[in-house]
Amino acid sequence: MHVIAYNLVRGLMQQAAALYDVDLTRLSFKGSVDTRQWTDTFNASHSQPREQQRLFNQLLQIIADDTVPYRPERSEPRVRKRRPKNYRFMTRPRHQNAPGESS
Repeated sequence: MHVIAYNLVRGLMQQAAALYDVDLTRLSFKGSVDTRQWTDTFNASHSQPREQQRLFNQLLQIIADDTVPYRPERSEPRVRKRRPKNYRFMTRPRHQNAPGESS
């Protein structure tokens, strides 16, 4: 289900980028998710097709306007938080471990 929601948001971002000539990498994913959730309340109250189309175009405009700053050469690689050590984790209380068992 998460993949479907992700693809829906990315599709909206692609439509907004193409329609309003904005770089797709500069659009905010979180902003798009928030905007999509915010507009759900309005879409339910409007049943006219023209009104729904107007709201959809407004949704795309808001998504296109919500850009993130240009951050050249930004890299956030996934890394391990703990430095590897030659010892195991202590999984029992100290008094239950034998003196030479921790290595």
